[in-house]
Amino acid sequence: MRLLYTASDGKIRWTEDLIGDKIPPYAILSHTWKEGQEVTFANLKDLDNAVDVDTQSKEGYRKIRFCAQQAKLDSLDYFWVDTCCIDKANNTELSKAINSMFRWYQNAKKCYVFLSDVKSDTLEGDGESAFRQSRWFNRGWTLQELLAPHSVEFFSKDRARLGDKESLKHTIHEVTGIPIKALSGSDLSKFDVAERYSWAANRQTTEEEDGAYCLFGIFGVHLPLIYGEGKERALKRLKKEIETSEDASVNETMNRSQSQEKRLGKICSWLSAPDPSTNYRRAHKQRQAETGLWLLESAKFTDWKERAASRLWLYGIPGCGKTILSFTIIEHLLQHCHDDIRIVTAYFYFDFDDAQKQDPELMLRSLLCQLLQRSFTIPKGVDALFSSCENGQRKPSLHALLDVTRQVAQEFAHVYVVLDALDECTQRSELMDMLEMVARWRLDNLHLLMTSRKERDIESSLENYIKKEDSLCLQRDVVDQDIQRYVQQRLRDDKGLAKWNKDAAVRQEIEAALMGGARGMFRWAACQLDTLEKCRNRVILRKSLATLPRTLDQTYDRILAAISEEDCVYAMRILQWLTFSARPLSVKEVAEIVAIDVARDPAFDRDEVLEDPLEALNICSSLVTITKNKADGTSGPAQQIIALAHYSVQEYLVSDRIRQGSAKQYSMQETECHNAITKASLKYLIQLEQPLSRETLEASALARYTAEFWSSHLRKTGDKTEGSLLAINLMSTEKPAYLNWIRLHNPDHIFFWRLDLENSLDRVPMPLYYAALLGFSTITRLLLDKGAEVNAQGHKQVVKMLLDKGADVNAQDEQCGNALEAASQRGNKQVVKMLLNAGAHPCQEDNPVSRPE
Repeated sequence: MRLLYTASDGKIRWTEDLIGDKIPPYAILSHTWKEGQEVTFANLKDLDNAVDVDTQSKEGYRKIRFCAQQAKLDSLDYFWVDTCCIDKANNTELSKAINSMFRWYQNAKKCYVFLSDVKSDTLEGDGESAFRQSRWFNRGWTLQELLAPHSVEFFSKDRARLGDKESLKHTIHEVTGIPIKALSGSDLSKFDVAERYSWAANRQTTEEEDGAYCLFGIFGVHLPLIYGEGKERALKRLKKEIETSEDASVNETMNRSQSQEKRLGKICSWLSAPDPSTNYRRAHKQRQAETGLWLLESAKFTDWKERAASRLWLYGIPGCGKTILSFTIIEHLLQHCHDDIRIVTAYFYFDFDDAQKQDPELMLRSLLCQLLQRSFTIPKGVDALFSSCENGQRKPSLHALLDVTRQVAQEFAHVYVVLDALDECTQRSELMDMLEMVARWRLDNLHLLMTSRKERDIESSLENYIKKEDSLCLQRDVVDQDIQRYVQQRLRDDKGLAKWNKDAAVRQEIEAALMGGARGMFRWAACQLDTLEKCRNRVILRKSLATLPRTLDQTYDRILAAISEEDCVYAMRILQWLTFSARPLSVKEVAEIVAIDVARDPAFDRDEVLEDPLEALNICSSLVTITKNKADGTSGPAQQIIALAHYSVQEYLVSDRIRQGSAKQYSMQETECHNAITKASLKYLIQLEQPLSRETLEASALARYTAEFWSSHLRKTGDKTEGSLLAINLMSTEKPAYLNWIRLHNPDHIFFWRLDLENSLDRVPMPLYYAALLGFSTITRLLLDKGAEVNAQGHKQVVKMLLDKGADVNAQDEQCGNALEAASQRGNKQVVKMLLNAGAHPCQEDNPVSRPE
């Protein structure tokens, strides 16, 4: 391709024809042509030889100058404009250009859309109407110019920036009908052919054949140009080529038969792996264009991609943007692997806010699932392991999972693995042991990249297999430019900050203050911007800028101290649950949590539920955030999730440091918080409306969480708190709450959830059975003291208690057989040994139980 640049004499000049790696970073212009006003290849050639006044007076020349100046502002020396970078008199060059156009726009660092028919400098009032009605949205060639580039920025006729594709995606979706996923960079092949055709249905082109030619890139096809063939014939050729390429794609990527595809689905379901794409999408929303490009363009990263058995560790202080940088890396690698099925990228985000994403074994399962989805066929080792586990009836051992993951990885030419936030894994030693084991595989095709804080246990483990030169500290000198870009974008696009964007001097004042205080912390800058949104005038603004907190701790202390007195108790409840919840919570669940006061009876007051669940954001300010996720693990639609905004928030709330500041009342002590959540959950369950129906459940957002997790919260209090006394009220067959609990969550069904509103007391074991099963010695003793039936199964201490009370060691149960079989199935060797010593029969109806060594 031929690029433009501004020479030292101020003239616009061309580069030579560049190919491959010789093409430097460049900007690209998108616009609509105006008859007689565009600067052609020939015009620009004349301009190079003499001062062509007519050419310089054309509107098209002003667009070229705009593109040059805007590229310069974005630190880009080169740019491309279709009108004058293609010699349309050369048919060979024109054909090559049109077949390459989508890729050229796709590879551009920036795409500037010049809207010559939009005169307003903002999208407020008439400005938005003019934007929606712009001719640019109705032209054929601009479709690929909208979809192909990662960064698309819109400018008015007077060169005022109106926004970008990300910030305007909802408006663009409404104008064009193009799905937001397509606008956000999803692979266009994921959308069916008819849908992609529909995006161009009402677009016009000057040459009728261009109605087909402008779609080459949208469908990923290449064809010769035959101007004069007419639109109908051109579309027929296009359709035939699409069908051919679609068939080839199907044959290439769908080597698995339908039966294999079905079996693969069962295998992935059996692995029960958490989905890291939710974290990936969340990071995508937070990332600003070009964040992290410094790393992708570095020699260190290029070396990591190419070197055999390469490792790279990126570490930095809390809040320095490691997770967003991980997104940039993963996005780049997914694109790198897209067209080559021999290469695969797998990734995992450890997440302090999601218990399923804190477990190293679940990480391994997730990586294995991602590798399997990219495999031609189901690898023999995986298929054999699934079969040996009774086709998914039993869980595989960690050793077996590691072994098959190694086998599957060896089937690819290159495997890129990105693991974000190792420090947020709760089973740190197990994780580091697992990573050391993976490193000992010494697979030349495996490239491992990890991010974390620089914590001693992580560093000491990694230094066994990662050289010093393969570690990179994310210091302020490498991330400050990304932070500055983030601050500028927030000031430009956030409605709450728009009032400070009107005056350049004020904008620069804010930017200078934040860049001076950020010291490499994205999170710190984000919190300060949230605070500046609330400033009503320049006096308050300048006071805020003059007294910016120096650290994240001081920032969080101020945010907490600023919570109003009437919201204080609500904030405490929200933060308590978000800090220690067993899984992510939906906004509807949090809206009900606000209304539970364990000190009163009844504890739950429906009139106190937040009318607008999103008010939780106002109560807790920058400490919480909203995202989308499958909070409860169901297969239903994604729901809005509220979570602590950053790992550093949770850290501060549970630390001793918070007790030294003005917000010490928000200090979160683990046992106290679990006790409070236990009591709130039990009181909510006991108070649940009767009879239990689907209508009741729809109006009781917290019902399922409390039923499933009250026991895990109680267990973390040590089973000796007042929560155990409250649990006795639930575990009574005389009260409807007991049956409702089992209908909502049967502890026997540990691998799957099933709502059973038809379950009845005559089909449900007695409370002592579940107390023993869950391992609650205090509750079991209290039930026994009340004369409960003693033939039940459970954990070691409970089993001993039951045997001491004279329980029949061979008592049978319809679902689990006898106690020995139940303990054996759960892998509890100590209980098995105790039962055998007490006289349990090791063989019941052809179900032998081996004696542990």
